[in-house]
Amino acid sequence: MSGPRILLSEGSSTNAREAITALGLAGYRMDVCDPNPACLARFSRFVRRVHRCPPSGEDPVGYLRTVRRVLTEQHYDVLLPVNEQAYLFAWARDLLEPLTGLAVAPFASFTRVQTKAAFTLLLDELDLPHPPTLVAHDLAGVIRAADELGYPCWVKTSDGTASTGVRAVGDEAAARRLVDVPWIVEGVRQPDGLLVQAQATGWFEQAHAVFDGGELVAVRTDRRLVEGSNGGPALKLGVDRPAVTRDLERIGRALAWHGGFSVDYFWDDDAGRPSYVDPNPRLTEPMNSLLNGVNLADLQVRMSLGEHPRRAAAGTRSARSHALLHAVLGAAARGGGRRGVLTVAAAAVARTGEYAGSREALTPLRVDPLSAIAAGYVVGRLSISPGQVHRMTASTITSYSLGHAITMLSGTTPEEAGLHDERHAGDTAGRGAQRPAG
Repeated sequence: MSGPRILLSEGSSTNAREAITALGLAGYRMDVCDPNPACLARFSRFVRRVHRCPPSGEDPVGYLRTVRRVLTEQHYDVLLPVNEQAYLFAWARDLLEPLTGLAVAPFASFTRVQTKAAFTLLLDELDLPHPPTLVAHDLAGVIRAADELGYPCWVKTSDGTASTGVRAVGDEAAARRLVDVPWIVEGVRQPDGLLVQAQATGWFEQAHAVFDGGELVAVRTDRRLVEGSNGGPALKLGVDRPAVTRDLERIGRALAWHGGFSVDYFWDDDAGRPSYVDPNPRLTEPMNSLLNGVNLADLQVRMSLGEHPRRAAAGTRSARSHALLHAVLGAAARGGGRRGVLTVAAAAVARTGEYAGSREALTPLRVDPLSAIAAGYVVGRLSISPGQVHRMTASTITSYSLGHAITMLSGTTPEEAGLHDERHAGDTAGRGAQRPAG
């Protein structure tokens, strides 16, 4: 087969699934590393093979050993991080770059944006806006911070992903009940503690960008119109945010960033300014950007191959996209029951109601018929038992998130962790669930 061979870092997340669609429509074919051989990526005509590996958060060194073994034995032209594994690839960059094309920022740059606490410090350094934020290292400190910031506010772990490790606190009584939440009790013991953040106002939006050695190559911004599972967008609209573009240019240059970078923020229409809340130092959800004129995933592949793409033109900015899986998971999580799940599924597939004029980003049945298997599986499970939603999403997030592995690796080197020793490469591969990811 002609064309570069691409290996994706995981295949369980909706983020990976969007990257697969964007790259598949550009003519690429891909393989995937994932703990689950029946992961979401498996059900795509653009994916040829799933290499089983340990979960990157539970066993990051074992995961990297498997990736190195696959790169050595199979030969891939590009290793593409489509989730938090970008942090691992930057950490082990010197051991990976001789084996494949890889576009990631220096590890020192990742340490400044991989956690919410570090990102907040960077925003303060660059004088960029964010909601008032305090850090707590004990439970009493969490309650004091909530009282000081006012209600409602948010308590967050520094290393959570996909809106895990985030809890809304509506009043003083709710703040005092936090002592009974296990992850909060554990979180205050972590080096970064817990972040307590004031409520931001405005529309939830995301900016998705690609940088080449600190210079912005392309950026697209979109607004969440309908909330899906774990805060993800079930329906989004492309928007134009020159102020966010200027801020991203400053961030990229300050970090000498290379590769994909995204950020979540709230946009205040009246003030005409953003308030940044969470970093995503990697390629994220590229399909709305593709529908609005720029294939960010393709740009990252080209940069991995050593190209230096010209800055993308402004293009279109108002295309809508939706994600059937996010929509039905969100309906179930909100307590909509079987009727709610099926009603939302029908509207998303038929593109009626609020989904009128939108295009499917995750499971586009016309261009990728195999995706119907994954969509049908999730809708079927939720229509039978909507209460499974939290277990489904939690098991999927476990397949690709890093969690405390970030802290574990930050104080050591690949050599000290034994990654350079290939005698045990792949020994821990082959673990994982047997069901399609939700």
